[in-house]
Amino acid sequence: MKECEPIKHKTDGACAPLTIRRARREDYQAVYTLEKLEFDMHRQARPDYFKAQAEGYSQEEFEQLLAQPCPIAWLAVCEEKIIGLCFGRIAASAENSFCRSRKVAFIEDLVTLPEWRGQGVATALLKRARGQALAEGAQALELCVWSFNQSAMRLYERLGMRVQYYRMEESLENG
Repeated sequence: MKECEPIKHKTDGACAPLTIRRARREDYQAVYTLEKLEFDMHRQARPDYFKAQAEGYSQEEFEQLLAQPCPIAWLAVCEEKIIGLCFGRIAASAENSFCRSRKVAFIEDLVTLPEWRGQGVATALLKRARGQALAEGAQALELCVWSFNQSAMRLYERLGMRVQYYRMEESLENG
């Protein structure tokens, strides 16, 4: 994928260059803002699961992410504004008596500013993460998505991802 590819911004109709670049320590405040958007959405959909006070990565957690051996830490930037992020890691899964060890790229966070959704930003970020995963010898690209996030599921399916397994839940509280 090219470092810079034009996309059309839906609010003003003008083409603006989109750059996908690695996250840096000095990007923390913009990353915090994006992560807070993601956590707010999750908290609104599942207040029983997500903490009310959780807002995003702390500065220390962000720096730990960047210091991992194989971090996936990509930012989408348009006109010097960070408009999306894709964070994760590449690691080998443990082998056991049932499963083989595999080197997997796991996406933990994919967020785009609301006004940029549906404009190819998340697609560009995932393609960059996929390219990194291939270059580092990963055998698969995986992520988890909450059932309430239907638009994300449609995006992942459009990009060729398929359901690996379902994780079911039954609340045992109040009854």
